[in-house]
Amino acid sequence: GNHFVPASEHLYREEILAKFLYWLMDTYVVQLLRSFFYVTETMFQKNMLFYYRKCIWGKLQDIGIRKHFSKVKLRPLTAEEMEAIHQKKYLPMASKLRFIPKVTGLRPIVRMSGVVEAQTLSKESRAKKMNHYNMQLKNLFSVLNYERTINTSYIGSSVFGRDDIYKSWKTFVKKVLKSDGEIPHFYYVKADVSRAFDSIPHNKLVEVISQVLKPEKKTVYCIRRYAVVMITGSGKTRKLYKRHVSTFKDFMPDMKQFVSRLHESTSLRDAIIAEQSLTFNETSASLFNFFLQMLNNNILEIERSYYLQCSGIPQGSLLSTLLCSLCYGDMENKLFSGVQKDGVLIRLIDDFLLVTPHLTHARTFLRTLAMGIPEYGFLINPKKTVVNFSADDIPECSEFKQLPNCRLIPWCGLLLDTQTLEVYCDYSSYSCTSIRSSLSFNSNRTAGKNMKHKLLAVLKLKCHGLFLDLQINSLKTVFINVYKIFLLQAYRFHACVIQLPFNQKVRNNPDFFLRVIAENASCCYSMLKAKNPGFTLGNRGASGMFPSEAAEWLCYHAFTVKLSNHKVVYKCLLKPLKFCMMQLFRKIPKDTKALLKTVTEPSICKDFKSILD
Repeated sequence: GNHFVPASEHLYREEILAKFLYWLMDTYVVQLLRSFFYVTETMFQKNMLFYYRKCIWGKLQDIGIRKHFSKVKLRPLTAEEMEAIHQKKYLPMASKLRFIPKVTGLRPIVRMSGVVEAQTLSKESRAKKMNHYNMQLKNLFSVLNYERTINTSYIGSSVFGRDDIYKSWKTFVKKVLKSDGEIPHFYYVKADVSRAFDSIPHNKLVEVISQVLKPEKKTVYCIRRYAVVMITGSGKTRKLYKRHVSTFKDFMPDMKQFVSRLHESTSLRDAIIAEQSLTFNETSASLFNFFLQMLNNNILEIERSYYLQCSGIPQGSLLSTLLCSLCYGDMENKLFSGVQKDGVLIRLIDDFLLVTPHLTHARTFLRTLAMGIPEYGFLINPKKTVVNFSADDIPECSEFKQLPNCRLIPWCGLLLDTQTLEVYCDYSSYSCTSIRSSLSFNSNRTAGKNMKHKLLAVLKLKCHGLFLDLQINSLKTVFINVYKIFLLQAYRFHACVIQLPFNQKVRNNPDFFLRVIAENASCCYSMLKAKNPGFTLGNRGASGMFPSEAAEWLCYHAFTVKLSNHKVVYKCLLKPLKFCMMQLFRKIPKDTKALLKTVTEPSICKDFKSILD
């Protein structure tokens, strides 16, 4: 009929429609929103966007700026200083201050925005200066990382993520368990530094970085830039751009030798390594001079005025975390060298955790922190300090949380059992939040495929050795951790389903969604086996300490609990899930059945009830 058009014409019309929709959104809708609202993420609702009316946000921002001025040493640049900047060949970089809403205020974030008085330069000159600055910044970051790996004492008890926490905690727990006697009573001190990034004095930072870089030695650094191209589990190409630092002592000129050494510490399966550049331009003296230049010209642009930050390091900078760790590492080496005897001291940036069997060590550590350490601009936040012993007689400690009878101590997203040293995940951060806002889900034409890959990718992150390792956790604790991981996956599953496009219904393809749930069970069990290589978890006939049938049952039970709250949507899934659970339960031994019933008690998962989705 006449209503049919050639394929080329159809594609052309699609292209015109796409261009029109892009123009409509970019030129009209987005600009309209920007005219009336300030759009921002928050600290309490993950990735969800909040729309503040401009007049309301203006008042909030004024309050934030006043508080920032009262707590951070900022000095306005004088007219003479601005004129001197214009005369210099070196133009300092300026950062813009913005605020992210918190539950009880605003968090200041600083982002490098460009050159001071950028309008005096051409677009090409601005871009060139920004690129040069960022290159030097990345080189300094890479060299400082190299030095702290060569000499680990520089960072003290610093850890840089859960993998480091796991390594430190496992070493400590295995040492305690090797003694074969009863686990001694441990005293816990959990402390958080108040405004850590803003309070570190510049003179102390200079002293610490000088000790690390040793500019007087003029050490030459080789910086090798290379690219890693790999295929992800979903079949997509992923590119990573990295730097490797060495000195003449450990320099490897041959690329084949370098890749072989790299393969020893990093998995390079299905990866291509391409060298981009090899330079010997940086020395410890040149990098230290750049650091001084960066620190002494730390300029903030606030409401079109320029201010010099006289103390601290800006939040949001590439170097912020590392500089903070080096500074507090120096402090620990000088003040707390023997405090972790028979225990462990761990610090994630500015969050301290001391676990010690010696009450005198715990009290001395707490007293020192409570008094503050002015030399390092160090002052702890009393509202975030937790101890499991009485500290009323210690000066300045009356505001601290004292929980002498508390079994679980929270620290950095973990719950630590004070009696058994076992580790649970702390799900309190999900309270009163929407799972949808924490999950970035691409609901395009292949939404189902994206949903499956997204759920499995997040699951692999959650299946951490801290929660699954049977060398540091009891079997019951691992069962509880696995069940809660599955329960959170069920919440994520629901969050993905309600975002599916084109009015896709679960009842239209129930087999697909059942396969997704089953793949979550098998993926988690594979991770569990990988974290416990020395254990035989399951045998034929569902026997063993943690058979695969038990993992499947926990998964189906968790999904049944969540999906039962939305029976209209998941009616077609609930019946087969319950049938599978019944079949699996018949195979499982009596002891494992009793354990499964215990860990799935509703009281164990009460922290999930306040999740909004």
